[in-house]
Amino acid sequence: MMASLKDAATGAATVYVICSLLKLKKSKLFLSVLAGAASSFLSRAVLGLKRELYPLEAWIDSGKREKAIEPARPMIDPHHHLWDPRMHNKGWPINIAVVRMLYKLKPAIMTSIFLNGSLKDNPAIVTTFSKFMPLMVPYMINEMLRDIKNAAQGSEPLNYDESNIPSHNIKGTVYIECGWIDEGATEAMKSIGEAAMAQEVAKKTNNLLCTGIVGHVPLEEGAAECRPALESLVRYPNVRGIRDSLASSVHEHIFSPKEMKAAYNPKFREAFALLKEYDLSYDCWLYQENIADLRDLALAFPETTIICDHVGNPIGIEPVGLEKKF
Repeated sequence: MMASLKDAATGAATVYVICSLLKLKKSKLFLSVLAGAASSFLSRAVLGLKRELYPLEAWIDSGKREKAIEPARPMIDPHHHLWDPRMHNKGWPINIAVVRMLYKLKPAIMTSIFLNGSLKDNPAIVTTFSKFMPLMVPYMINEMLRDIKNAAQGSEPLNYDESNIPSHNIKGTVYIECGWIDEGATEAMKSIGEAAMAQEVAKKTNNLLCTGIVGHVPLEEGAAECRPALESLVRYPNVRGIRDSLASSVHEHIFSPKEMKAAYNPKFREAFALLKEYDLSYDCWLYQENIADLRDLALAFPETTIICDHVGNPIGIEPVGLEKKF
């Protein structure tokens, strides 16, 4: 990452030095040459113009947008995320001020910096989430409305006349937590701000988006720590449940946010027992290796509604295999 930023800065400094030696420092030529150097790596969004697409967005737009098979059928989107790492603390290992600076670069350059920088030491993240790194692409109200209406990718406010491709008749959505850190909060309380953000999105979209909200509480913290967090969550009217991952793999190149057999941790289970008391469901991100653990959890708590996310995330099934990358 630092090498790429250093190259960019070196390029701009080189242009500055050459123009100074040629006594062009105050000339229009100097300004135009310096601007040209900056334009090679800075996003045009810095100038208030329409930003370039991220590699993921360009890949999506490269295919044919398909019309909805039954555009009149009312539907609920039961699982989606919203994020903007420039505004939301996602636990990245760099200061958020640096994150905001990086987002002034062209999206393709920024993605390349991460893939060849900090993520080079964390190949499991790339293997699990792909080289397109969707977690880096800001995805908030405008981006989701564009997807709902089958419009082209981008962050611009949706013009409802720009796409004549029949889209799904979405009547509501369920927001699922996706990582959040409130600085200074206890471990159990660190994601409460995420529910507040989602509730505000619901308000701004007249409850079209985030009609239901699934927040996050780290159940391994135990009942005493988790109870105040659950009480804080249920104050938001759209909150319906929590998600706490069981995802863990014996394969080192698969991203594993949890310890193996987390569902059998006594503190996890004592906190899990509180969900029924607060009438909250339990969403679980897990891999196929963890399905038996989730089954045992369901047998132990038959009165709590459990949602198995992503069809259990099958991994390493042939012909894809464990080493295949997309």
